[in-house]
Amino acid sequence: MSQSNDVKLRDLVRRLPDWMRKDLASSDATRRERAEDALHVMLLSLLEGSADGP
Repeated sequence: MSQSNDVKLRDLVRRLPDWMRKDLASSDATRRERAEDALHVMLLSLLEGSADGP
């Protein structure tokens, strides 16, 4: 992973909403899946942006 992508990923993790952090740790499978899906979309967006260049 390039340093630029590393910084972008770190920034994404730092700005995760509180609801997402709580739901990722939830024992409720539905809440956890919703948060995982939202994080998945955020990560795809980050990766697609990286493919376009700096």
